[in-house]
Amino acid sequence: MSIVPDGTPLVLLNAFPVDRSQWDPLVDALAGRVPGDIITFDVPGIGDMPLPDEEPSVELIADAAVLAMREVTGHPAAVWVGCSMGGYIAMAVAERHPEAVAGLGLLGTRSTADTDEARAGRLAIAEKVDGAPGHPDPRGAAEGLVGTQGDGREALVATVAANIALHEGDGIAWGQRAMAARPDRTEVLRALDVPAFVAVGENDGIAGPAEAAVMADALGVDPVVLGGVGHLCALEAPGPVADLVTGLLDSV
Repeated sequence: MSIVPDGTPLVLLNAFPVDRSQWDPLVDALAGRVPGDIITFDVPGIGDMPLPDEEPSVELIADAAVLAMREVTGHPAAVWVGCSMGGYIAMAVAERHPEAVAGLGLLGTRSTADTDEARAGRLAIAEKVDGAPGHPDPRGAAEGLVGTQGDGREALVATVAANIALHEGDGIAWGQRAMAARPDRTEVLRALDVPAFVAVGENDGIAGPAEAAVMADALGVDPVVLGGVGHLCALEAPGPVADLVTGLLDSV
């Protein structure tokens, strides 16, 4: 948390299936540059967040995040920055609580719904990990998330794999089902009138530049392609992402 909580809060929403520690390098890069509180959330079943009784949905997380932000900060609105699943949550906040959005940053995500094939794949993974002690292949999952090449890649992959291995199968299944059920929110972005940015890693094999271009067009901004990094671009390139975030905060 910032020690000067007078400015607009900044909410950072995680990618899946890693916990809020993914933001640690970005939070370090933002030191002294954010005028208000910085808030990070784990999604249900990941990190410290228990699974709820309700059916899996991105909307449930969005509603809870807005309530928690307001209770913690006393502010009615925040700047929301989401990576991957976190972007889905941020867009659900924009649809359900537009008055709570002072600014929006989208990293390595997409506004469109899953294709039938992608949705079926998510549900198949959920079935496979229900009741399991954890992800069946943390290393393989981590390799798909990290786009950095060269000497730094192995350390990043190992860090992400170790984080994925912390989370139980039921939490991973819940998140997959929540993402599978989300709708297309491209028109939500088109109706949004707040400062925004869209960024994507050059080597993102999950939500690449084409998906970023759709969101950027809807928001009326130019997409930013971050060179040499992948899906977890704030973890891999915290400095450039910090510049985007501080520019967004300055615009609010």
